[in-house]
Parts: sequence; structure tokens; C-alpha cells
Amino acid sequence: MSSSKQPAVFIGLRYLLAKRDNRFISFTSLISMTGLTLGVMALVVVLSVFNGSQGAMRDRTLITVPHADLSATPEFTHWPQAVDLLKQQPGIAAVAPYTSVDALLSQKGYHQVTQVRGILPDDEAAVSTLAKVMVEGSLDQLQAGKQGIVLGRELANNLRVWPSDSINLLVPQLDQQGKQLSPEMHHFNVVGIFDVQFNIGADLAYVNLQDSEQLLPSGSLAAAIHLRLKTTDIDHADQQVTAALALLDRELPGPQYHGEDWSVSEASLFNALRLEKFMTWLMLMMIVAIGAFNIVSTLVMVVAEKQADIAILRTMGAGQGTILAIFLVQGSMVGLLGITLGAVLGSVIATHFNVIASTLEQLISPDSLYMISSLPTQWRSSDVFITCGVSLVISFLATLYPAWKASRIHPAQVLRYV
Repeated sequence: MSSSKQPAVFIGLRYLLAKRDNRFISFTSLISMTGLTLGVMALVVVLSVFNGSQGAMRDRTLITVPHADLSATPEFTHWPQAVDLLKQQPGIAAVAPYTSVDALLSQKGYHQVTQVRGILPDDEAAVSTLAKVMVEGSLDQLQAGKQGIVLGRELANNLRVWPSDSINLLVPQLDQQGKQLSPEMHHFNVVGIFDVQFNIGADLAYVNLQDSEQLLPSGSLAAAIHLRLKTTDIDHADQQVTAALALLDRELPGPQYHGEDWSVSEASLFNALRLEKFMTWLMLMMIVAIGAFNIVSTLVMVVAEKQADIAILRTMGAGQGTILAIFLVQGSMVGLLGITLGAVLGSVIATHFNVIASTLEQLISPDSLYMISSLPTQWRSSDVFITCGVSLVISFLATLYPAWKASRIHPAQVLRYV
């Protein structure tokens, strides 16, 4: 650091300390620092709660939504060979075939149109956690030829059915000439109910893959088969889709292969969540802006009080750059200390949120039905760095005007009245 910068840093730091004649200014600096601390702390904690809630929502969504989905037109004739190939692909943890058809489910006067998926229970258990959210029965009861069906809790409630009840499925079927669709009735027995605790997938129905063939309008399993992929890294599922399509085109040429990952199939939901998080971050940044406004008022008062000191420094050879640096240092240090303290406190609260919230719940309202401590949290360093970086920029910008005003003071005009 140059010799001209050292006095500027020293004087700027000295102005932060309370003296007998400027305790009010030091108090306002403390208020500014506190505002920045609270703003950054609130941002870190709220963003961690958002991350945890979105992560839990994503996990719930991916129970019924594939990490990646592959299909082929006109027919996926070699899908068993494709399963074996994809299982050997790096980044793919498991593969499971499934079919999907829209059907009208009815029982005792209650009706609902839903999506019925045909699965192999063992393979499905490898690519999803559906078996873990069963509240009645189990996936293992979906045995080929037994006409069993598993329903989502919302669908089961709407149809007023429970395990062991029978249910009717109406699906459109082509006539023998393949020209006209007509409804065809199928009878299934409810063998299980699952609960994803989320809207997406709550009204799905599952049957055995072999039993689903009779429900397909084309009557051909190969024409309707999809492959559900479970990737080792869901954040890079799109890359696995690209690699899988290239592998199938190379090893099993013929059909035209298609694929998409969860970020595409559920783009509207997760884009809305990201927008909600950004808008919350933007609104909470107003707390930081308020702290920055306090820095402006504090420095303006310091400049007004220190006019004589500034004039003396100018007569001793200090340039405008030195005066500018003095007040930039003072304002920046207020911002740096407040933001650092807020980031540390926010990170501690976010990483121990459940313990802290549980303790407060017991002290304030032990019998409360609203358990804040049950909220999931996920601390991310990227959120902290972005928040601190933007806050530092705002704090620095807040110091520019008062520092510039101080550097423009003419010593002759000030010392004339001293």
C-alpha cells in the first residue's frame, strides 16, 4: 500500500471509533451496520428455507416424474436390448420400462379421467421411491395377469375406493379395421394406495406392464413403451438424455428416438419456483438498501462535522483522492463488517434451523400445530456469495456521494470562518 493510502485508511478507520465529540455519528454507524447485518442474515436464512422446500418438492415430484424419459417412433421394437445398453452407460443408475394411457376410472357412480401407467414393480423400485410412499398394500402385488391396480391417494379418495375394491377402466380401442375408436371396459382390483404428498402424481394409477397391453389403443406394447432413466446426478440429466439418444442411434438404428429430462417436462413448475425465489430475494434486498441509506446519512454528517479537519488535511498536502479514500474506507468498513456478520449469523441459523426453531417453539407455544422446525433447509454457498457481493456493491455505491462531496471541499472557504 502506498504512503498516501495509509493515512487515508488510518483516518477512515479512526472515524468509525467513538470519541467524546462524535458519539452520535458512531451510533448511526452502528445502526447502519445493524441494518445490513439483519438484511443479509434474513436473506441467507430465507433462501436456505426456499432451497430446502424446493428440494423437498423436487424429490416429491421425481417420485412419479422420471429423471429422464426415452421413447421411439413408430415402435420401440428393441426396448429390452436398449435397457441392457443404457444400464451400462456411465451416469445412469437404473432403467425401467413403462407404458402410459389415459383412461376413465369409475366405481359406484364416481368417475375420473386419469393416466394409467404399466410398470414392472421390481424395475420401478430401482428408478423411483414409489414403493416407499405406499400407505396401503405394496407394489409387489401388481402381478402379471392378476388385474391389480395401485392408485394415488387423491384418486382413491375421489373414487371412494380402498384396497380389495374393484374398479372399472374405460379406454378407447380401435375396431378391427383400425378406423374407429370405441370405449372398452376392463375390470381391476385395487391392491394398494400411495401418497406422494404433492399435487403432481397424486391422481396416477399403476398396473402391471403386461396387464397394461390390453389397455393400449394400438394393442402393441412396442408402440407405447417408454424407458424411465434414473441418473446419478439429476442436475445433469439433460446431458444423460443426449448421451443416451446418441447411444441408441448408434447401436440400435431404425426408429426415431426421443427424450427429455425432468427440467423440461416440469419446466413451468420449477421456473415458477425459481422466479418466486428471485422475487423474494429482491424484496429482502430492500432491507440491505435501507442499511445503505443509513450509511449515506452517517457519512454526510461526518463530512459536515469534519470540514475543518478536511481543510487542514488539504492544506498539509492531501489531495482530493486521499480525502475521497478516507470516506470510502469508513463507509466500506461499515458495510463490510455488517455484511460479514450477517452472513455468519445467517449461515449458523440456516445450518441449525431445525434445532433453533424447535427450541423457540417450545418456549413460545409448545402446543402449536404449526411446526416451523419441520421446514426443510438447505444452505448454499452460492446464495451467500451472491447476496454478500450485491450487498457490498450497494454499500460501496452508498459511500460515493458523501465521499465525493468531502473531496470537493475548498480549504480556504472553511478555514476563513475557523
